[in-house]
Amino acid sequence: MKIFSFVVILAATSPVFGQTAYEFLNLDVSAREAALAGSAMARIDDPTAFYYNPALSVSSKNRAVTFGFLKHVLDINAGYAFSTFQIPKAGYFGVGLGYINYGKFPATDELGNQYGTFSAGDAVLTLNYSNYLAQDFSYGISLKGIYSSISSYTSSALGMDVGLYYNFPADLFGVGFSILNIGKQLSSYGGFTENLPLDVRIGFSKQLEHLPLVLNVAFQRLGDSNLSLSQKLRSFVVGGEFLLSDNFNLRVGYDNLEHTQMKVGLSSGLEGLSFGVGLKFYGYGFDYSYTSWGKIGALNRVNLTTAF
Repeated sequence: MKIFSFVVILAATSPVFGQTAYEFLNLDVSAREAALAGSAMARIDDPTAFYYNPALSVSSKNRAVTFGFLKHVLDINAGYAFSTFQIPKAGYFGVGLGYINYGKFPATDELGNQYGTFSAGDAVLTLNYSNYLAQDFSYGISLKGIYSSISSYTSSALGMDVGLYYNFPADLFGVGFSILNIGKQLSSYGGFTENLPLDVRIGFSKQLEHLPLVLNVAFQRLGDSNLSLSQKLRSFVVGGEFLLSDNFNLRVGYDNLEHTQMKVGLSSGLEGLSFGVGLKFYGYGFDYSYTSWGKIGALNRVNLTTAF
């Protein structure tokens, strides 16, 4: 039953299930970003920002580090560590490490007799570089080493992300563009080569002048050949961050594609909605997010951020 539930979850979270590998790369690595439904790819000072748009490490605080934990459905868990720093006259850099553990599963023979257990997991190492093409206009590139294992079987891949970011500081407005997961497998399960989950994104961010609110809108999955043009236009995410004080923020987000995919039957509920909070105290930042998958369950994330 557990294996069946695991497969159902993978299928539900991948619109091209069976045709792409390493779908865990589409999971949010930041509680702040998850609370905004993955929409803040054009204005964010989170050390994980370059994971969504490689050009954004120029806006992250120098020598910042964040540690994150994701409590997934069932007993699936994930952990992340990201850091950004600047080298004068060289540019801006980021390093990220993430893993996901799917738990243990019973190992059986062809007759259904159990003779032990096995586990499965994925990991990714990201190296980022960004710099300015002109004032307020930055570019970035990230390289990814990807590893996956199921029992004694393994696969690996190399990926690359590229991105652009233009900031209009006078208008409190930003535009971001990124292409994620360009690459190929180095080794595969059973000799069947699969594609990486290529993702093309464009996002906009606007801080409202007379409200303590930063509004974010982004379109995702624009490079997915399995989606029609109308489906791609419906693959939008919206997020709002309420800047209530220098030390306290509230966040809410909505993922329209996730809302559609997570529906069970004809009913529609909170699928695709996310909420979160951000706190700062004594040089530390704490972020929490809750993402609803409707009747399937919910994802809880936490991040702790500081300088070093």
